[in-house]
Formats: sequence, structure tokens, C-alpha cells
Amino acid sequence: MEITSPTFRPAFAVIIPACDEEACIGRVLDELSATLDPQKFVIVVGVNGSSDKTAQVARLHSALVAETPERGYGYGCQRAIDFVTATLPSVRAYIFFAGDGASDPHDVRKLVDAYEQGYAFVLGARTGQLSNWRAMRFSHVVANFALALWCGLLTGRGFTDLAPLRLIERGLFEAIAPKEKKFGWTIEPQIAAVRLGAAICEVPASERPRLAGRQKVSGVTWRRTFTIGCRILAAGVRARMRFHRAAAFDLAPAEKELVAQPQRGIVAAE
Repeated sequence: MEITSPTFRPAFAVIIPACDEEACIGRVLDELSATLDPQKFVIVVGVNGSSDKTAQVARLHSALVAETPERGYGYGCQRAIDFVTATLPSVRAYIFFAGDGASDPHDVRKLVDAYEQGYAFVLGARTGQLSNWRAMRFSHVVANFALALWCGLLTGRGFTDLAPLRLIERGLFEAIAPKEKKFGWTIEPQIAAVRLGAAICEVPASERPRLAGRQKVSGVTWRRTFTIGCRILAAGVRARMRFHRAAAFDLAPAEKELVAQPQRGIVAAE
């Protein structure tokens, strides 16, 4: 992929954090590439603290790769975003996607549709679909309902999920400037987006079983789920303290026009 070509101006960057995902990252990338328009989307894998050949496999499957020795979901995402910021000024929004096959590439279109209707923060909510519960496991469903409730208590705005599949408008992400690079990576932007007054919605999304490899967060023991949940709760408090005053997030002029247009087909959590 020639990213320096003046004709290559993708509007969206699909950000895939990956650590020790050699066994499945190739299939994830092939499925994404077969679904997305290569002129509109660029796929960047943020390899973080990996000890296997995740980076090499990702490159073989035509993805851009940004690496960091720091291990953590947020470190991988941030490294990939830093790469996009430095090389692809045309990108207008980041789409965060699972590197283990749990996310469905067809759900990306739902996120983009919501963004194009004026939403700066779009969550792919899984917990409202009973068909997802088997893939998520009961402990994971309960934990995500609880964490979504915690977000609501901290922000005064309802959520149904702490969804890893999400779209964040580039300017909004820069305004948030996330500090939490490990277990708090997902909850911090969710709280910050509310406090910044961004237009937010949830769209239904699928959850699939991981293709291969070892589960690191969901699908683990109740004890580990509880421990991770407590860390996320604490990160939520830190985010609420950081964004202690609500402020209006200023959309770009073109996005303001989109917000003013009628919004259809969106499952909004307003």
C-alpha cells in the first residue's frame, strides 16, 4: 500500500490493537479487506508488547503496522493513531476493531452511517442482542451491563454497553486525549464524550467467538472479570474527575450541517 500517493485519501482508519494474535490476525484482516472500500478505509494494526509474529503476519496481509513495546490495549490503539496522524491527514474518524475476530466487519457500515448523520461518537452495542450472549459469556454480559450503568451514574447519560467496537471522530479524539492506556481505555472516552457534549449514539453490533489464541479480558474466570471490572470502575472515576466540567465539543462546519439533517435508522441512547 502506497500511503504517500496523493490519490490515497482515506476518510476512516480502522484501528486494530493486537498482542500475540498471530494465529488469527491474518483472517481478521482478510475479512475486513474483503468488506471495506480500500479507497475509503485504511487498516492499521497497533501491535503492543507482542512476543509472536503478529506484526509480520499483519504486514503479509496488506495492513499498515505500528509497533510499541508497551503492552496494553490502549498503547496499541494510540501507537496506530499516532501513525495515522503523522501520515494520513485525510482521515476524519477512527474505528476501533477487535483483532481476535470478535467484531463483525459488516457492523463497520452501521458506525459510518451514524457518523455521516452527524454523530461524533458511535458505540457498537452488543448486550441488547440475546444472540450475542453465548459468544460473550454470562460473566462478560453482566460486567458490561454493570460498567455501562457506572458510565451512566458518572455522566447522567444512559448506556447499554462498554463497547470495544466504536467510532470516534478525529477532532473529538484529540479533544479527549486519552490518558488510560490499559483497562480504562474504553471507559475514559465514553465518559469524556458526554462531558464534552459530543453527539453520541449506540447501534446494534454482533459479538462473535474469538477465532484463535487466548482470551485476555472477556471469557476469563469470574475472579479475573471482577478484578478487571474494578480497575475499569476506578478508571471511570479518574475520567470523571479529569472532565469535571461539561464543555461543548465544537464540530467542524461540514459536520454541523450533518447534525442539522434528519437522523434515521439509528438506535440512539439519548
